[in-house]
Amino acid sequence: MNTRQTYSIDEIKHMLLGRVGEVAQHYAPPANGSYEAFGKYFTLNPGRADRSVGSFYVHLSGPNVGKWADHAVESTPGIGYGDILDLIALSCRCDMQGALAEARAYLGLQTLSAEDRARREEAGRKAAQERKAAEARDKEKAKKRADQALSIWLSGQEKIRDTPVEAYLRDARGIDLAQLGRQPRALRYHPETFYQHIDRETGEVFEAKLPAMLAIVNNKHGKPVALHRTYLGRDAQGRWRKADLPCGKAKKVLGAYRGDWINIWTGAGPRGGKGKPLSAADGAQHVYIAEGIEDALSGVCLLPEARFIAAISLSNMGGLDLPRCVERVTLIADRDENEAAKAQLQLAIRQHQKAGRVVRIWQNTIGGKDLNDALRAVRGEGAV
Repeated sequence: MNTRQTYSIDEIKHMLLGRVGEVAQHYAPPANGSYEAFGKYFTLNPGRADRSVGSFYVHLSGPNVGKWADHAVESTPGIGYGDILDLIALSCRCDMQGALAEARAYLGLQTLSAEDRARREEAGRKAAQERKAAEARDKEKAKKRADQALSIWLSGQEKIRDTPVEAYLRDARGIDLAQLGRQPRALRYHPETFYQHIDRETGEVFEAKLPAMLAIVNNKHGKPVALHRTYLGRDAQGRWRKADLPCGKAKKVLGAYRGDWINIWTGAGPRGGKGKPLSAADGAQHVYIAEGIEDALSGVCLLPEARFIAAISLSNMGGLDLPRCVERVTLIADRDENEAAKAQLQLAIRQHQKAGRVVRIWQNTIGGKDLNDALRAVRGEGAV
C-alpha cells in the first residue's frame, strides 16, 4: 500500500519558511562579505554572475519572510525577485516542478518518520501564523508612516515662491516655475526636515535637520501614501543645490510607494484651463511619466499643456497602478548605458503594453543623460 503523504504548495512553503535561515543559506550560500541586518540576509545572487554582496537579499523575518530581491535586476521576474520556492528554482536552475521536487527532497518528506513529519508540519503552521501576525503589524506600520508623511507635508510651506525650493529648481535645474504661472500642488518647502542615515558597515548614525523640497505621493484614488524629500544646501557660492551629505543620499522617501506616484502637473483640460486631477480624470488620458521630479518638471517646461507624473524610481515606472482612463503613456527615459537600467526600461514598456496602453519613449537626444540635461542644454546652462 502506498503511504506517501501528499502536501500542497502552500504547506511545502510553510515548512520551508519554518527553517528560512537554513534554507536561505543552503540555496544562496554565504560568500565573502555576506551579512545579516534588519531581518535580511545579504549574499550573492545564485542565479547570475553577481560580483559583490549588497544588491541581493532574502527576508528572514517579518511579513515578507522568505521573499528575496536583487536591486541590480529587481524588475526581472525569476532572477530579480521571488519567494522561497523561486529561490530554490533560481539556485537549481530549474522550473517550479523541479523546485517542488527539490523542496520535497530537502525537507525529507518521502522518508520522514511520523514524529518528524508532525514536528515539521507544526513548524510550518507556526511560520504561517507568525507571517500573518507580521503582515498585520506591517499594515499598521504602513498606515502610521503614511499618516506621518502627510503630517510632515502639511507642515510644510504651501507657497514655494522665494524659497530655497524655487531657487534650487531655477538655479540648479533650469526650471523656472514663475514662467509657468503656477506651481505643482504636490510640492512644498520645509526649512527643517529631519534627516537620518545609518552606515551599515560602521553603524555610524548621521542625523540633521535640513531644508527640503517635499513632494506628496498619492495612489490612483488620490490618497496620500508617502512623502518624497529632496534635502537642500548651499554650495561654496551660496547657491541652493541638493545637500552635500556624507552618505551622498540627498533624496529619501518616507512610506511605501510601489505602484504610486507624484502628481506633478495636470496639464490643460479639454476646454482649456487646468486639467482635472488624475484620480478624477475621465476620457482617454495621455500621461508623461518621468522617474524623478526634476525630469517631470523639465517636461512641463517644454509641454505645459500635457499631464506629467513622477514614478520616483525606474523600477516603479512600469508598475504604476494607473486609472483605467489612461490609454497612452510616454516614458521619459534616461540615456543610460547600464544593462540593468536598460532591462528595467524594457520591462516597464512591456508592463504598460500588457495593461493595454500605447507606449512611447522620450529620451534626451541633445546631450547629457536625462531630460533635465536637455532642458539646460537648450537654455545654454551647464550641468550641475
